[in-house]
Formats: sequence, C-alpha cells, structure tokens
Amino acid sequence: MTESEAIEELKYDCNELGKAIPCDTSWAFSFENAYGMAMKALEKQIPKKPISIDYEKYIDIIDNAKFLRGTFWCPNCKRVVHSGSFCKDCGQKLDWENT
Repeated sequence: MTESEAIEELKYDCNELGKAIPCDTSWAFSFENAYGMAMKALEKQIPKKPISIDYEKYIDIIDNAKFLRGTFWCPNCKRVVHSGSFCKDCGQKLDWENT
C-alpha cells in the first residue's frame, strides 16, 4: 500500500466511523485529531520537489542575497533547504531528482 492509498483509506474510514460517533463527544474529537495527524504524517512521506529560489528577486530587498543562489524552498513549509532527504524543519520528504 502506498502513502496515497493509505491516506484515501483513512479518509474513508474517518468518514464512515464519523457517521456512527456522536460529534459532541470527547472521543469523537480525539478520533478526528488522531486521523488528521495520521493523514498529515503520511502526506509528508510523499516526496515533493524543492522549489528553486530565484535569488535575483531578493537582491534589492536582502543584503547579500547571493547566498540564496543554488538553494531551494521546502514545498511544504517554505523554509530554505540545501540538501537532504527530508526538510529539517517540517519533515517533508524531498525529491531532488532533476533539480
């Protein structure tokens, strides 16, 4: 099962179980939180391509903007990433192929 398939299964389960659980109970709130957290964690395991930073846009705004040359934004949290399989800040899995 892929991460995408697992997310779809969780969405289906959450919807079906949500119909059977009274919405105003603390258990229902915990249930929704747990499923939401699981789906977010799985979504971060699906590799996304880092976004190339066009450092020239920042030359008039940031002193020494040239340090951004050859760097990328995390596609999830928009923090600067240089390398690695995952973003250090949010945990998003990164796909560096053809970047």
